[in-house]
Amino acid sequence: MARMRAKDRRRQLLEVAAGLFSVRGFRGTTTAELAKAAGITEPILYRHFENKLDLFITLIEEVGHEVIHSWQTALDGVDDPIKRLRVLLAGNPATHERGRGIYRVIFQAMTEAETAPEIAKPLRKHLSTLHSFLKDELAELQKAGAVRKDEPADAMAWLLMNVAIGYGMTSSLRVPGQAAATSRRGMQNLVEELVVPM
Repeated sequence: MARMRAKDRRRQLLEVAAGLFSVRGFRGTTTAELAKAAGITEPILYRHFENKLDLFITLIEEVGHEVIHSWQTALDGVDDPIKRLRVLLAGNPATHERGRGIYRVIFQAMTEAETAPEIAKPLRKHLSTLHSFLKDELAELQKAGAVRKDEPADAMAWLLMNVAIGYGMTSSLRVPGQAAATSRRGMQNLVEELVVPM
């Protein structure tokens, strides 16, 4: 069997880690379990990541880059301000197929962050990066008149993030009607009404 290239192995380890961290949490997952799930030995895991925390931080950073890149790609060429707003609202990474699994890692980690500063730090950085992106987009939409100007873009960005995180966390509970596709669109419509000018 051919040896996996370092870049491919690293990607595989991040995906395996996402699966285990999302179920067992950061603290509940061992490097031995990570290596076993990836079909490698622990020494091979340590060739790619210094330790479990390094792997976790890299995973959170990758998620952040992927989320921003997805939003930028979706927004590319969208000049109409209302359409840009709708792309932002529809791009909630916590409810998309790809993002939903990855974001379970973040949600799980949030429950551990209060007593684990080493986990809280990369989460704060991730949320700050997303906030900065949304704040800048909302500020531009305010200039275009598509978003209300009576509240700062900074505050509205946090509002959107808090709604998205809450919705993403509760959607996995499968409360009837809450996570259905029509409900998701309904939620986007409600949030849109909160931020558009009256």
